[in-house]
Amino acid sequence: MKLTAEQYIKKLELTPHPEGGFYRQVFGNDETGKKDISTIYYMLTDNDISAFHKLHNVVEIWYYHFGEKLNIYIIDNEGVLTTHTLSETDEMQVVIQPEQWFAAEIAEKKGFSIVGCAVAPAFTFENFELAEKDKLIKDFPQHKALIEKMCR
Repeated sequence: MKLTAEQYIKKLELTPHPEGGFYRQVFGNDETGKKDISTIYYMLTDNDISAFHKLHNVVEIWYYHFGEKLNIYIIDNEGVLTTHTLSETDEMQVVIQPEQWFAAEIAEKKGFSIVGCAVAPAFTFENFELAEKDKLIKDFPQHKALIEKMCR
């Protein structure tokens, strides 16, 4: 029997993420201090996006676990847009470098996808920046349509 998105949210104890989707930290910062790496489960559903955001001074790696194809859009510092598709038949992981804007969505807008994300050094919300749509469009006007679609 296949589980539904709601059943996975409960099973994996996921909670809403500020960028969209659902997550739970599996390993990372705790009361003993900062770790060198952190990991999360992350789920996107057909009616949600991971809005454009970037991480400062850390690398993030997304690992495909299962579900529908997931498109990850990365805009590098020169404004070059790259689209990666995570799935069992496409890429199985993608690396996002520090200071790159990125966003994600279910490719066919149906179902859900579950990935793992590793961040090194460990994720903190101090290193997280959610994009301001108007500023991002000003910086990268060539990607206006995608930015409008993938910002909150």
